[in-house]
Amino acid sequence: MKRIVGWLMGLCLVCLVAACSDPDQGPPLGAFAAITKTETDAPFNLTPPSSKSPADFHYTSSDTAVATISGSLVTIKGPGQSTITAYQDSIGGWGPTSTTTTLTVTAVPCSGTDVRINGQCTPVPTCTAPAVLTNNQCIPPATSAEFVRTDMQYLGVSFSANYTNANGFCNTSTLNGVTGWKLPTAQQLKDLQASNAITGKGWAVGYTWSSDMGVMASEATHVAVDLASGATVERPDAAGAYVTCVR
Repeated sequence: MKRIVGWLMGLCLVCLVAACSDPDQGPPLGAFAAITKTETDAPFNLTPPSSKSPADFHYTSSDTAVATISGSLVTIKGPGQSTITAYQDSIGGWGPTSTTTTLTVTAVPCSGTDVRINGQCTPVPTCTAPAVLTNNQCIPPATSAEFVRTDMQYLGVSFSANYTNANGFCNTSTLNGVTGWKLPTAQQLKDLQASNAITGKGWAVGYTWSSDMGVMASEATHVAVDLASGATVERPDAAGAYVTCVR
């Protein structure tokens, strides 16, 4: 009997030292309150929930477009909601444990005539024909002329314009779902013609604007490249030529 009592007392002592925790499950965590911020708020530190485990807390954000976390420091990236998870690894006699809360970031109204595009307040673009304003983006009309990719991506040639309109069209339009387009250089057009990549793609083939300036003294000119032969010619900016954009 004395041996049994001694064994039970020893077991109780072990429980006291190890906190009698379940090695496969951590302790219940205290409250982890919901957080509300605006998109212009400064970074802030998370307050961890209470825990009997001495393990350090780690945090993750389910939507890094809303917020990112480094250590316990949260940086707001944009409006929306993100689930913030606080978790502790196993340590000693304590198993892993976690809890979550919701971070809600409210958008700040855009000023003036700006609109929100991809989460950012942006001036409404002024489109150059034939692109038209659609959902606050300059979108060209549908065309049967295919995009072509070599080392660059080119918009299929389907219309002509003067140089100013051609340049404006490329700079402001959203083509193939992306922005950042520009007129190609004369060498890029020559390389495209020599590659034969446009054969059978439905392009209107002829003299096409490049971004290279001409040298004519009497008026503003730019170089155009014939996509049929690769020949170049200097054309007045007010004249017409075909248009492709590159990125």
